[in-house]
Amino acid sequence: MHGLRSLLPASVLALLFSLTSLQAAEGKRHVIDLNEGWRFHLGDEPKASAADFDDNSWEPISLPHDWSFENGVSPDGAQRGKGGYYSGGIGWYRLFFDFKKEDDSKETVIEFDGVYMNSEVSLNGKKLGKFPYGYLSFSYDLTPHLKDGKNTLVVRCDNSQEPSARWYHPCGIYAPVRLVTKSASSIENIYITTPEASHDSATVKIETTLKNASGVKLEHLVLAPNGKQVARTPSNFLKIHNPQRWDIDTPQLYTLVSTLSKSGQIIDRVETKFGIRSIAWKAETGFWLNERNVKLLGVCEHWEGGPVGGAWTKDLMRWKINQLKLMGCNAIRTAHNPCPPFFYELCDEMGMLVMDEIFDGWKRKAPQDYGKQAFSKHWKDDLETWLKRDRNHPSIVIWSVGNETGSPVAADIVKVCHKLDPTRPVTSGHSGSQHMDVYGVNGASETKEFFTTYKRPKGKPFIATEAPHTWQVRGYYRSKTWYRDGYSTEKRWTPFWIPDLTEKEIFTYDWTSPANKKNRKQVFNSSYDNATVRITARKNWELMRDLPWFSGHFRWTGFDYPGEASYVHGGYPFRAFMGGPLDLAGFEKDLFYFYQSQWTEKPMVHLLPHWTHPKMEPGTLVPIQAYSNADEVELFFNGKSLGIDHPGEKEEDMQCQWMVPWQPGELLAIARTEGKEVARAVQKTAYAPADFKLNVEKFGNARVITTTLTDANGTHTPYADNRVHYHLTGDARHRSHENGNPVDTDNGVTEPSRRAFMGLTRSFLDTNSTYSTYTLDAAAILGSRNGITSSSAEQTVTIKHHA
Repeated sequence: MHGLRSLLPASVLALLFSLTSLQAAEGKRHVIDLNEGWRFHLGDEPKASAADFDDNSWEPISLPHDWSFENGVSPDGAQRGKGGYYSGGIGWYRLFFDFKKEDDSKETVIEFDGVYMNSEVSLNGKKLGKFPYGYLSFSYDLTPHLKDGKNTLVVRCDNSQEPSARWYHPCGIYAPVRLVTKSASSIENIYITTPEASHDSATVKIETTLKNASGVKLEHLVLAPNGKQVARTPSNFLKIHNPQRWDIDTPQLYTLVSTLSKSGQIIDRVETKFGIRSIAWKAETGFWLNERNVKLLGVCEHWEGGPVGGAWTKDLMRWKINQLKLMGCNAIRTAHNPCPPFFYELCDEMGMLVMDEIFDGWKRKAPQDYGKQAFSKHWKDDLETWLKRDRNHPSIVIWSVGNETGSPVAADIVKVCHKLDPTRPVTSGHSGSQHMDVYGVNGASETKEFFTTYKRPKGKPFIATEAPHTWQVRGYYRSKTWYRDGYSTEKRWTPFWIPDLTEKEIFTYDWTSPANKKNRKQVFNSSYDNATVRITARKNWELMRDLPWFSGHFRWTGFDYPGEASYVHGGYPFRAFMGGPLDLAGFEKDLFYFYQSQWTEKPMVHLLPHWTHPKMEPGTLVPIQAYSNADEVELFFNGKSLGIDHPGEKEEDMQCQWMVPWQPGELLAIARTEGKEVARAVQKTAYAPADFKLNVEKFGNARVITTTLTDANGTHTPYADNRVHYHLTGDARHRSHENGNPVDTDNGVTEPSRRAFMGLTRSFLDTNSTYSTYTLDAAAILGSRNGITSSSAEQTVTIKHHA
């Protein structure tokens, strides 16, 4: 923040607009985004809801806003270790706007896509209501309380009771807000299903709820993905011939245009995107999409996983989902709460399947969570709101209603789901399983016992709702196997045996000295597939792939996420859980490329580990591995062939492997299919950091800028941890600097610099438009700070900029 969070001059920080100035198509609703011009105060201000309260000293901010993430990490953070040592508290938001009333035939509603939590909203000093749940959309009718002229909107968020989740949660208005003016006679809700969705023909069924419907006429038309009208009717059924079906690789979306007219004049108009597709869940063969058997190659994903806490924009979320798709992932479980609407819109557009999950617990799980504070009173209303909001999304193929919880309420929850959406089955993460349509298992679906003695519930499909895979820290290696709980056949769950890669440990680099570690959990995990809870990623994939009844799995997780740092990783300074194939900055770990080699068809090869080992004894045999989806891989060292290996189907053969004596030089892997080269990968020995590169990726208005530290030859330096300083000017906002280091407790929002981690760091920006002009200056003092890659102590200052 402080000059970067808001680019508006002080004179326009109070948002002014006039609805009468908007010219809209006949019957179209007036929608105004309320994401700019807010003022924020952290701390309780009981008088702040008064219209005449003086908020000039408050901080100007824009949405999305997550004050906890912006405040950063501290050892005494109110969310404690499971929340990544972030803060809580009470926050207030105020917004001024001008309004001109038109006539009594209009009503104006304010819609919030996500506020965490216990939000209380007031307009002109009149309290509109309180909404406890922090992960669901809600709205209020403003019509009776709006004034001609200046209006004051106030939102109070109460996160004073912590921890309120078992992982990091955002604080504040973390998702879009909008003002909607529509006719008093209006379309309230539309529910679209496709009872028939074959290759040749589709039937579209429409159920519509109207408000003040006396004397009105309802009509529907359907636009094909190319915008051409394909059907029109006043009835609730439409027929479409030769439909373009929604699928993972061809996410075709139709548009239903619903109009409400009175006395021949259109008074309301709603457009609803939908997809034509068929799904089926079968006990013996798993999941089917459009009559095709599909394995769910999924990940669990907290809303907060990644670089910006809870403050995701739609464009930056597109980047996040794209990263997962590049890995070959085709499904996301929204662990363990719903996401704002734009997440599902993106999954519809990008062809990502979704297990949509509503609750973590049906009772208290964290000390002060929704399960304790509000579940018993609000679960049914929240469940119905969620189902009605999300049920038109073709990407959603199953509902999940709980996670490692229990209560007699399970049966009632499932009944509500079946009533409001009979087209999708219901599951849970190992909760009330006897009531679920699909049997979901958390955490135990990777044990030896599961595959040797497990008896599936008769007639029920199965899905691994949460499947741990190996944990990794990007660029960090150990040649000896590590189990989180040790290895023992006498415990409740027996791990799969993972052989050591070498007899003695060959890697010595560590994140700190042993004396500084508080406990045995405070370790970085190896980027070979050999640091695990109970099973390797390779073995889990092999078993899931080959069992027809195994519908798929949702790996824990996709991105590393803030939180669960004490329970899993031993506590401060660890701030994040390291279970993803992508780290907090979205950088790919070696595990990412393993999945890519198994889940994608575009030719690829990835070589590990890096070849920079300045403290290793020359001649030490190093396990070199290659992940590839080609027929064969040949490895060269300094131009000399070390032989050809072939990727196999079994765990021990999925990676190509060679034992190579360490000495400086270049490793080159060439992948071939049918004898022709299709991909190559290189690992070179790097020396002291002497330069850096900036690379910019554009996703709509979002910018992802990667800084790569290199030696004088332009080779990425995998141990570089030099601090990079940034200065942003122009038409852009800074969201975060993130490097993926799980023990880096610097504040990536407020501090203008970030240390590289394993030679990489990233900046995340928002621009005001696709064509915005901005300049990002970056500077670093380079050279080897601690001699890890060079005995030289030379240092240089390098300054670069990107416009």
